[in-house]
Amino acid sequence: MKNKILKIAVAYLMIFIMLFGGITSVYAYDKIHVVSKGESLYLIAKWYGSDVNSIKQANGNWSDLIYPGEKLVVPVDEKNAYYNYLVDRYLIAKIIYAEARGESFEGQVAVGAVILNRVKSGIFPNTVAGVIYQPDAFESVTNGEFFNHEPDLTAFKAADAALAGWDPTGGALYFFNPATSTSWWIWTRTITNVIGHHWFAI
Repeated sequence: MKNKILKIAVAYLMIFIMLFGGITSVYAYDKIHVVSKGESLYLIAKWYGSDVNSIKQANGNWSDLIYPGEKLVVPVDEKNAYYNYLVDRYLIAKIIYAEARGESFEGQVAVGAVILNRVKSGIFPNTVAGVIYQPDAFESVTNGEFFNHEPDLTAFKAADAALAGWDPTGGALYFFNPATSTSWWIWTRTITNVIGHHWFAI
């Protein structure tokens, strides 16, 4: 009798596993995104390889309105994780080329490191795209230079080095060329390193 009950229990368990064991979430993990000025749900979804409806559902809010400083749960598709990495790599290489081509390799890595330091800082957008496209953050984006050229191999290698953790700046969040800078505010920052034509600061 006990053996019969055990067999029935095992059979039910197998049926349950076959019916439900293969069901997994489309999204493998969530990220917290802090909204910056000028962002939209569409852009945020695009950056993370998610979709607008999934973000709305994850946050229990079906409005299209988002506000700077708002924290959003963003479901991230595991299949798109590598794609997102490639996009970040490309954008970092592109900003390196726009802002630091002609500088030494270390100087180019340093610009990439500033981008990543901002992402991790908690006071800037927490995505590479958000940092780079933040209004008036980088002169090359503001004046269009960023969009007019593709990065060269050195810029990609510098991006790879920055993504691998090399930070020659000492944790800098800013960089500027003292010969061309017109911002008085940047001179109030603490200098962490000087590499080529750029001064790096926090």
